[in-house]
Amino acid sequence: MSDTTNAVNWTPAFKCDLTAGPQAFTHAVEKFREWAPQQKRSEIPLQTGWHCITPEIAEQLLIRNRRNRKLRYPDVLRYATQMANGRWKKTGEPVIINVAGDVEDAGHRLFACYFSGCSFETFVVSDVPNDDELFAFIDNGVSRTGEDTLHSAGLNGMSKDLQSVIKKFAIRYDEGSLYFSGRSPIAPISNSDILDYAKAHPTLSDAVHLTLDVYPAAVSRLGDRAAAIFLAWKIREAYGSGVLEDFMGLLTQTDLPNGHPVAVLQQRIARHEAAKLANPKTPEARRKATQDKLSDVKLLVVSMIAFNLWRAGQLNVRRLDPRMDDSFPRIDKPEDSDLAHAA
Repeated sequence: MSDTTNAVNWTPAFKCDLTAGPQAFTHAVEKFREWAPQQKRSEIPLQTGWHCITPEIAEQLLIRNRRNRKLRYPDVLRYATQMANGRWKKTGEPVIINVAGDVEDAGHRLFACYFSGCSFETFVVSDVPNDDELFAFIDNGVSRTGEDTLHSAGLNGMSKDLQSVIKKFAIRYDEGSLYFSGRSPIAPISNSDILDYAKAHPTLSDAVHLTLDVYPAAVSRLGDRAAAIFLAWKIREAYGSGVLEDFMGLLTQTDLPNGHPVAVLQQRIARHEAAKLANPKTPEARRKATQDKLSDVKLLVVSMIAFNLWRAGQLNVRRLDPRMDDSFPRIDKPEDSDLAHAA
């Protein structure tokens, strides 16, 4: 993350790679806050109004941020990601500076700018009365969730499920950062990311309604609404409504032959459900219960594998769980996919 508009001769006093994780971030912030009180306050000509805050200005403002609070690493990383990707919005939420020159509010945004090396535009209020208890009255509103954002955009009635599908699966699937074991993506997904994705993929909203209204039994069988909706959406996009209807019907069919990939999927889900209810007493039993449980991502994975095997006509299947070195399965249009390899 960098910004080529920064002053050539300026070097930040501290650096931090925000992708290194919360421990590295916390250490860098602690070092900065030990250093800041001994620094001279340079004159910062920021009058009330809109300004571009560069990392150099951010450093000077952070030196003036004397009423510090514990910073939330995920929020700083989210802001930095938005700044680096050109997705920062001028919301009007201000940087607050009192008449004594102290910064009262903006720590998360300023550290995101400072450590990422990316400037951002913001409104500055520079003449707030000096009050030692002002911090108690700042940020007391209710945070807006992804569901709130979609609801405000007119996607009410489906906003909860829609934002869940986008946040849990859709964006990560598209960018290739969805993993079924071990690793979690670092860059957080913001409310604006969710809204942008929903607008860019209107058929996903249709899939929410279709899946929940027409296939409730299949959704119940899979046991995860977001996974069922995303699976249905990808199948419908690639193969159409007819194939989706056939597969959703198979999910609730009870007389499938042994080796049928959907029968194996049903058995795998049954093991998962049993493991969730189990109360294992021995280490071996606890290990088996842990192995049998499926995360929401892995539930999606085994469902996608079962679908791909079914479409490939493979009816002698023994297992669906992926191996550690397997790539994440995909459901693509027939001309772009190798279904057997995807499994």
